[in-house]
Amino acid sequence: MIVENKDLIRSSLKDYLSDVSKENVEERYRFLSYYEGMQNEMENDLSKYFPLKNLEVPYITQSITSKLINARAIGYKNPPVRTNEDYLESVSDLDQTMITAERLTYLLGSHLLRSRYNEQEQKIEYDQIIEFEPIFEPRSRMPVGYIYPIYNHGQTKDMKVVYAYWSNDEHFLIDQNGNIESVNEGNVNPYGILPFTICHRHPYTTDFMRNGATDIINANLMINVLMTELGLAMRLQALGQPVISGIDNANKVSLGVDKPMVLPEGASFSFVSPGGDIDQYINAIRFYVDSVAYNNNLKVKWSVGRESFISGEALKMAEIDLTEAVMGDYQMIWRGVEQRRFNVDRRILE
Repeated sequence: MIVENKDLIRSSLKDYLSDVSKENVEERYRFLSYYEGMQNEMENDLSKYFPLKNLEVPYITQSITSKLINARAIGYKNPPVRTNEDYLESVSDLDQTMITAERLTYLLGSHLLRSRYNEQEQKIEYDQIIEFEPIFEPRSRMPVGYIYPIYNHGQTKDMKVVYAYWSNDEHFLIDQNGNIESVNEGNVNPYGILPFTICHRHPYTTDFMRNGATDIINANLMINVLMTELGLAMRLQALGQPVISGIDNANKVSLGVDKPMVLPEGASFSFVSPGGDIDQYINAIRFYVDSVAYNNNLKVKWSVGRESFISGEALKMAEIDLTEAVMGDYQMIWRGVEQRRFNVDRRILE
């Protein structure tokens, strides 16, 4: 979102909220659904590929997204060495916060971490902001503000959504109709800075918001399609499809193990099974998993059926590949995130 003038920010927010684009937001929550293994969401995607009222088998869903994301995003598996004891005593659950932030960043592409001072605990706590919109002035490289929705547990989609707006100077709440709700006298930002740390999966290229783990999500969907087809093929091969030829009206025939079947002269009845090779389905599923893992610097160890024996040198090389990728993330991404978060927290604590 770009605003031409800071003096027009409120009217710009009203115009933006009256026509919020939901495409990117829905994609981010779809990614989260796969990461959390939400069966209803995955089955909803499968229904587009199996438009049948009676599929004969249940949808088969596998959640490989979380396994791949968690296996790849291990930069904070061993917490970095932080030597500022006063700072560490002033923050809450920092290591767990950064583990979660790294995984969500690798999944979503761009992720926002909010630093919030708890007056009672006298510590900084952190909020993971999934849905947010950066606000830019023309030709500015970094946002001058952020806006994000505030959801309540149990809130339905048709309820009025309230958004929080932050800039270096202002902080207030605003609903979808543009009505402003003050959080303090004068709608002042109590920190004097944006209390956020932006995390990006990739270095800056052309767009501020980076692309997430689209390859992993698409592979997960393809695996679910193949697994459902595999289940359907196995059932049809086991039971077969009843086929009757040489008869005009099939209603004259009743099927059942307790019912004798009488066919007119010249008619025939048989069970026909599909001719596909089930092993091909299994190999295709493994191929998709291997491919997306390889593209994310990972190697899958299959328990049976493929590469049952892997040399120690091959495992060593795979580990080196992943280690180099993680070290690259440290240098290009997370070192900067650590510094920016520390600067934000230090200003809040002043």
